[in-house]
Amino acid sequence: MPSTDASTERPGPDLRARRRRQTELEIHAAAVALAAERGADQVTVDDIAARAGVSARTFFRYFATRDRALVFDRWGFSDAVDELFVRADPNEVRLRDIEQAFGSVLANIDQSPDVGATADMYQAITSSPQLMAAATAAANERTDGLLATIPATARSRVRFMLAVAGTVLFAAFTEWIETGTPTGASGAPSVLDIYLRLCDELGTL
Repeated sequence: MPSTDASTERPGPDLRARRRRQTELEIHAAAVALAAERGADQVTVDDIAARAGVSARTFFRYFATRDRALVFDRWGFSDAVDELFVRADPNEVRLRDIEQAFGSVLANIDQSPDVGATADMYQAITSSPQLMAAATAAANERTDGLLATIPATARSRVRFMLAVAGTVLFAAFTEWIETGTPTGASGAPSVLDIYLRLCDELGTL
């Protein structure tokens, strides 16, 4: 059997996926950094590509528009929800299960050294109606993709739970930004702390 030079082997699916994810994150990070510096409306695809060190053609292999690069789900909220529904019967998933999935992602944000970039992204999105619309469209697409994988009888209920959990998540990020807690002020609550409190408050409404 002929020997195989490892350096010439094609990367396996896992390696390709990791490389794609890394490039997505680099492009997204460049978009967010530029938006924080100039304002999202002053940032172009060419600007983002140059900052990320890729061509505009490469940019469009990863993102359909500039807005999609800015609202990219960098932390994997949708992945966490998808994994939940892979593991569990959709008819047995409860709102608390989705809350826990979101909570696990928020814990990673709180522990990340680049938590400030998340704050920059959120501020860029909420200050632009166009980006808010793009974020909503992206979220709806992810929800529709998930719903297509589960029984029709469970879809209405799951859609409702995702909408409720997403609204609480949005409220948590809003409070986190408005109170200035991403700056790491002493004693300031983390975004996870805020989210968990709002989940508890939801149960009292």
